[in-house]
Amino acid sequence: MSVEDAVLKKVKPTRAQDAKVLDAVHELESLVSSEARRLDAHVELMLVGSVAKGTHLRDPDIDLFMLFPESTSLETLKEKGLAIGRAVLGGREHYAQHPYVRGDFEGFQVDLVPCFKVRDTRSKMSAVDRTPFHTRFVKENLGKDQADQVRLLKRFMKGIGCYGAEAKVQGFSGYLCELLVMRFGTFGSVLQAASQWKRREHIELPGHEGKEFSEPITFIDPVDASRNVASAVSLESLLLLIRASREYLGSPSEKFFFPAGRAPWPPSKVKEVAGERLGNIVCVSFPKIDLIDDVVYPQLRKSLSAAVALLERQEFEVDRTSIHVDGLAHLVIELASLTLPDERKHRGPPDKSENAKEFLAKWRKNGLSPPFVERGRWYVIVRRDVTRGDELLRQEMRSLSLGKDVKKVSELSVHAGPEMLKKEHLAALTEHFDDRAPWDR
Repeated sequence: MSVEDAVLKKVKPTRAQDAKVLDAVHELESLVSSEARRLDAHVELMLVGSVAKGTHLRDPDIDLFMLFPESTSLETLKEKGLAIGRAVLGGREHYAQHPYVRGDFEGFQVDLVPCFKVRDTRSKMSAVDRTPFHTRFVKENLGKDQADQVRLLKRFMKGIGCYGAEAKVQGFSGYLCELLVMRFGTFGSVLQAASQWKRREHIELPGHEGKEFSEPITFIDPVDASRNVASAVSLESLLLLIRASREYLGSPSEKFFFPAGRAPWPPSKVKEVAGERLGNIVCVSFPKIDLIDDVVYPQLRKSLSAAVALLERQEFEVDRTSIHVDGLAHLVIELASLTLPDERKHRGPPDKSENAKEFLAKWRKNGLSPPFVERGRWYVIVRRDVTRGDELLRQEMRSLSLGKDVKKVSELSVHAGPEMLKKEHLAALTEHFDDRAPWDR
């Protein structure tokens, strides 16, 4: 049995599993319809996502959309859509371009999503309103023998760590996987193509041309030529897929689909692998923010970028960064050196500028050296205010442009070097220093 046949046997739902999910969908539709009638909400129900398209893996999520007439006000859509969702699921409200309710129903995670029933793809649509068009397009254009190829591609993407367009992953959505199989034919052909991709790759289906986009990879949305389906894909995710495709084609293995997990290393292993680099680690940590990943991760990246910019303004050299979230959120920054010399060269104006007199008057007696000219510009040696990266972050972190919910956390701490070797930080350090690809663990 080939690797792909063995994988498909593990990930493709059985008839009994498909019957179970469809029974849950029918029961869910009945309850939603009943509640909509009670609230006098005129909605049309539509199953979307992988279950509707027949490309789902085992234990899928259920995405049920409640399509309101375009004449409905946005306030009414939100009010009645959320009311139906709360009554049926009792779950938790989430907010994208339209709010929706997520909860559990008969063993499945369900998203109940209100949207507008847009009749024409030329109409102004949100990402949510566009989804029914995506579902119809895939159902009408994906070959019957291609659903299993999509399943293989999705499981491969999950295994290597780049599946999902959500903010945490910044990878390839299920819809993008379906389009890739449509474009190239089979799972293997997608990998053959991906192994040759470069930055700014542009892909489209025949007859569905579109403009160039600036993202690392473009796939023109066949239902909306103004949109790049791959806009969420980060450069890191693209490069990961290119590398994994090349290595899998060279040596196929189930490890690409089902990699071993990464357990936190003990302190001795961290010290062994990190070596001297451990001494140059700075980490900002705080309790995990209880919001959905799509809200939290952009804020974590913004906060990390602000910390990096502060360090670089003070002449610290940043080598590498990472983000890890478990019970705590960890913003990990690896510096070329945790400490800088007590003295630094302070840059002044050009030697012949009108500001030179003011600079000389200020620094003639206040610097650690007399002012001097170097390559046509005045400089002076001054004492550095802060010489340690962790101290700089302790003093200034709260004043930076952080994510709005990060700003609200009451406990924000900064750790450096070997003091990071406590149990609560080991998973973050492991992720930062473990350079092995998932399939190589």
